[in-house]
Amino acid sequence: MGFLSDQGIADVRHYAPLHYLPFIARSKSLMCKPSLAAAGFATSHYRSMSHGMDVARGFGNYAHLTLDHQPRILRAKLAAGFPHIALSVPSDAVDNVQSSICRFNVAMTRKLKRDGKPGHAESDRNGKYYDGHEIPIGRTTSEKRAILNHPLNARTMIEVLVHGDLPLPDDTTVICYSDQDATIAKNVLCQPGSPPWLLEVHTPPGHYPRSSVHSQSVTDFILKALGDPTWRGNGLEFDRFR
Repeated sequence: MGFLSDQGIADVRHYAPLHYLPFIARSKSLMCKPSLAAAGFATSHYRSMSHGMDVARGFGNYAHLTLDHQPRILRAKLAAGFPHIALSVPSDAVDNVQSSICRFNVAMTRKLKRDGKPGHAESDRNGKYYDGHEIPIGRTTSEKRAILNHPLNARTMIEVLVHGDLPLPDDTTVICYSDQDATIAKNVLCQPGSPPWLLEVHTPPGHYPRSSVHSQSVTDFILKALGDPTWRGNGLEFDRFR
């Protein structure tokens, strides 16, 4: 048993654009930014609104997941018609690797330990500052358990930060939010060498007016990615759409 399993947490989620699935399935992992760079992915592959924030705040060397099953970023992207997925990772896969947790949204919180400002106070509830991080985290088992034992409100987004890359086990589940998206995901997972991950369709956490324009961009992107294993994308990234 690990700190997540001890808390009765069954799974941890990672949210991503649907068109990233070929790369994730091929690597069978969630990769931190240095690993993505080493694999040949340019910075245009990352979310433009969060990539710079993660790195500047000291969180670039993690694979980011969350305990939130309906995060605001997912609801916002689906509401804008952008196909997204969730990867449901059994908690024991995270318990078996080194990880930290943060009770703040790393990319969005505005209270930072920077330029002489104190940031969030260190406490059992918030964790401690490590390695130049501008936001406190829980790193030891006791620190992580203390954070999770404090009441969480609807605005709290617990981030689970895997140190380095997270190998994804065979019992990972890919969650889609429309039948059309599930058909695309199934095609990815049916490719030779793909992991035997489960595929489920869930009711979206809000309005999802699936855009035919964005969906076609996703389809074209995935066909290219499946046809050329050396291809590293074309910069399709929905934060750049307005």
